[in-house]
Amino acid sequence: MTENYRYYEGFEGEPEYTLCLCDKNFPIEKIHIWDGYFSDIIETVEPAQNGWESLAKYYHLCIDFDNDNWKVPDIESALQQLKNIDTSKIEFPKSHDILKLLIEMFTKACENNLTVYIEYC
Repeated sequence: MTENYRYYEGFEGEPEYTLCLCDKNFPIEKIHIWDGYFSDIIETVEPAQNGWESLAKYYHLCIDFDNDNWKVPDIESALQQLKNIDTSKIEFPKSHDILKLLIEMFTKACENNLTVYIEYC
């Protein structure tokens, strides 16, 4: 298993999101992200006509995200949402790199029938 702490280094002790790509509950890859970077990405998502959807829904409505190892219920929808982010609205330069990593992770999950878990601590 690979773990990437690059986007949490220097922020130790501050809130952190850990995204974990799993195959049959066995971790394959983890990305540790400072809360500020993750928020920078997710807060650029606009609500759909009927309200929040996918990852943005859980983030903005504080549903399930605070649970340990929350399983992303619809990987394809989350991937599409990440791909549709208007990157001109992203504030931090590192958030662009993180967005690319997240798109890669969710793409792997879709292509290989894997799961993604998110932990906030």
